[in-house]
Amino acid sequence: MRTETNHGDSSLNNILLPATILLANIDMTGLFEYALKALTGGAIWLAFKLAGEYIQRRRKRKLTSTRYRRVHHKKTNKGNGNTE
Repeated sequence: MRTETNHGDSSLNNILLPATILLANIDMTGLFEYALKALTGGAIWLAFKLAGEYIQRRRKRKLTSTRYRRVHHKKTNKGNGNTE
């Protein structure tokens, strides 16, 4: 008669049993309220982050387009014989 033991299963059972006992005493309403607050805060943070990146991209695009216009305008004036 041959008996085999799996050591991998016993380590999982050693974690699951105490975790189940510890989690049985957690107040689920408080945990739900905390999760809701965390999600709300994360959404607000994400909105500010996206708005800041949008404003920064728009500002950079505007700055580069005005530089291009200035350089392009000077080149066209010099090409027409103007020295301004």
